[in-house]
Amino acid sequence: MTDHRHVVHVAFDDHFLDVDTLDVDNYDITLLVDSYAAGRISKSLLDRFARVGVLNLPDGLGVEGYDQVVDQMIDLVKDFSEDFGPPVAVVGLFEYTTLPAARLREHFAVPGVDVGTALRFRDKILMKQTLREVVPVPRFWPVGAATTAAELTAIVSGLPGKVVLKPTRQAASIGVRLFDRGADLLQYADAEGIQDGYEVEEFIEGTVCHVDGIVRDGRVLFLSAAEYFLGSCFTFQNSGVGPLASVTIDDSALVRRIADFTDRVLAALGLRDGSFHLELFLTPSGDLVFLEIANRFGGEYISRHLKTAYGVDLVQESIASCMDLPSAIETPATHLELGTDRPGASGWIYCALSEKDRCRVRRVHGLDRIPSSVVFSETPDIDQLLNHELGLAVASGRFILTGASTASVKRDLRVISDVYSIDVEPDTP
Repeated sequence: MTDHRHVVHVAFDDHFLDVDTLDVDNYDITLLVDSYAAGRISKSLLDRFARVGVLNLPDGLGVEGYDQVVDQMIDLVKDFSEDFGPPVAVVGLFEYTTLPAARLREHFAVPGVDVGTALRFRDKILMKQTLREVVPVPRFWPVGAATTAAELTAIVSGLPGKVVLKPTRQAASIGVRLFDRGADLLQYADAEGIQDGYEVEEFIEGTVCHVDGIVRDGRVLFLSAAEYFLGSCFTFQNSGVGPLASVTIDDSALVRRIADFTDRVLAALGLRDGSFHLELFLTPSGDLVFLEIANRFGGEYISRHLKTAYGVDLVQESIASCMDLPSAIETPATHLELGTDRPGASGWIYCALSEKDRCRVRRVHGLDRIPSSVVFSETPDIDQLLNHELGLAVASGRFILTGASTASVKRDLRVISDVYSIDVEPDTP
């Protein structure tokens, strides 16, 4: 038994975290991780953990995989505790770890986000059921293998135009299908069937916005409101052609409305401490309509963008929240109060990689025409290997921009989308 306190990390992703994330001087930090991820982490980083427990996931790396092996986690943490004492904190930072982390907290009587709250942030049916009397939400219906053709017909008969079918516990728009008409959904269901754990949702016309921040003791300390531009998670995941980009909103009145909307959502769902990634629609008439929310920092380039443009590290803030440590944010603020060009705007872009198989970079185009508003970028080297690892958002290049206005950042994002590209050729391992 050591004098340090025991902290359990559920999974570790070195795309977001590095060796400096781990406070090994003050804590014995143990890790629960699947075998694939364990093989990707460098030995020098693994050696920083006091112990590593490798999980046997029955269904590979699906979002629900970790939650299916909580019994394995409990046994491993019990074993760790013989050397390091019972855990004082459980850190779960990703979509696939927030719920199992909450289950571990409950089992070992550790403070933090509880199972009920975690479920409301994971299950798209449960979150909308909780919120439909609080903020506008799309109409929705749980569906699955037992849903009859007559029941589906009754659902879509009240939905003119497009219809959405999506999993209730996925992330990054994986598994989402958009049908132009209800009849197309009925045809799909007849031919392919619908698995359990899905919902039919009303299609909402409008701009998809995302709100990212940190709440502590029920008070939002930082909030960034942005809109997806030149595409969305859905188009990026499903088309593989266009880019995925985002730009912060410089309309202060709209940001205030979004902040109020966010406060109501967080209070209703019961999140008092933690990071959040909220998505909502801004309709053509100016209404805000809830889409979904997660109890984690945003994926893709969101956390890197906010750290670069505004000095807010949502990854470290998420860890501090899980460990009940003080926030580094001294004064509550939105993105409008931070940054060099106040109010100004900023954004990021993932340029799509159309090749889905393992490949090597042969040429990079357009770097000499990238706008001067770019403050950070990641582009591949010649002969660099791509698509050799699993990933949700593989890109040919990534850029972060700052500017005087939302309009100016949008203009420069479009320039990057037009001029930047790479040539690749297949690579056989």
